[in-house]
Amino acid sequence: MTALEARFDTILPTLATKEDLKDLELKLAITIHREITTCTWRIIGWMTTALGVSFAAVFCIARHVT
Repeated sequence: MTALEARFDTILPTLATKEDLKDLELKLAITIHREITTCTWRIIGWMTTALGVSFAAVFCIARHVT
């Protein structure tokens, strides 16, 4: 029984508490929000560039090719 108590005494301090989990959840939510925002703006930039290049190509073809 004392061996089991000694084992619990060594394991219990390493376990996460509710406070630790709440802090981790907050950090994770902030990180996920930041990454989604970054990816959204990156996609908007790529789409704007692709549409601009496509429009320029169509305009040049329509203007210079007879």
